Amino acid sequence: MSSVDVVVPCYNYGRYLKGCVDSVLSQRDVTVRVLIVDDASPDNTPAVAELLAAADRRVSYVRNGVNLGLIHTANKGVMDWATADYVVLLSADDKLTQGSLARAAKLMDSRPDVVLAYGMALMMHDDGPELETGDPHNPEFAVVPGEVLLRRICESGNVVPTPSAAMRTSVQHRIGGYNPLFKHTSDVDMWMRAAAAGSIGVVNAVQGFYRWHALNMSAAYYRRPEGDRAEMLATCQEFFKNHGEDFPQYGKWLRQMERRFGNETILIASKSFETSGDQTWRDALQFGKKYRRDYWNSPLWWKFLFKRLVGRRATELIQHLQAAMGLRFELDQRTAWYDHGVQNGWWPEDFRILL
Repeated sequence: MSSVDVVVPCYNYGRYLKGCVDSVLSQRDVTVRVLIVDDASPDNTPAVAELLAAADRRVSYVRNGVNLGLIHTANKGVMDWATADYVVLLSADDKLTQGSLARAAKLMDSRPDVVLAYGMALMMHDDGPELETGDPHNPEFAVVPGEVLLRRICESGNVVPTPSAAMRTSVQHRIGGYNPLFKHTSDVDMWMRAAAAGSIGVVNAVQGFYRWHALNMSAAYYRRPEGDRAEMLATCQEFFKNHGEDFPQYGKWLRQMERRFGNETILIASKSFETSGDQTWRDALQFGKKYRRDYWNSPLWWKFLFKRLVGRRATELIQHLQAAMGLRFELDQRTAWYDHGVQNGWWPEDFRILL
């Protein structure tokens, strides 16, 4: 039976901790251990964690003497403690689904070339209904070359939901821990470094629940006009610096990513100018012009320039007239990725395999 070590970093998430740990201890067909790493939480985390550790010998609890931040706290577990076949980093406010670890282990047990296995994740909110999934024993699997995942990340962003991801522990120790340079995109950096080390496995099943709430550590960061795009680019640029020679096409994908982010942030600046009374749109515009270097050739730029020339009130009047005539010019009306019950993760069906 395969073994899995699950590292649970926790800061001020005592109210979620039992649900998270229970979702690990109830996993079938694998041997599990859990390490709760308390990053000097001022809430009731110590009391909850001590009870969990006392109730089940598979649970261990350590507390940082001072707050070290998520990256250093996570690395204490995945690098210094984990010894099982596979290792999972699971935030204390997230949960695994039934059979999640067994499905990931089945895939990696059968394919020694697979260094990272992930699946889908469902978003959940504190004020939303409880989400439930089945426990498929024989879902579809896919294995893709690392290069394929690298390209997908450049084209679509982070397609690997963290609560669904299991790493081969020997590979985790070889490629190193999470990089403190990237506070909000250290997971993307980890997936790319894993992709440089071997193949990536995908489970076509919901493997985890990702909780979105007002106290998410990154909530305010992602709601900025430019979101996480600057750090995403820095993360991908760092990978190119270290591994670009091994992936000749990566430079092209990175340039395309820069241009796409430039277009997106010019559009964001335009929307922010319409709806916000402050100057936040200026940061987004500056970012967009930096990465869409020929921004003057973009229709988005000229549309935004027209809005600035006529002013916010005239823009609002024009939009009311357009709405009255049934005209809409929205470029992106997709549901927000953090909406309750939305499934995240990339299933590469062209690479499906039978186990």
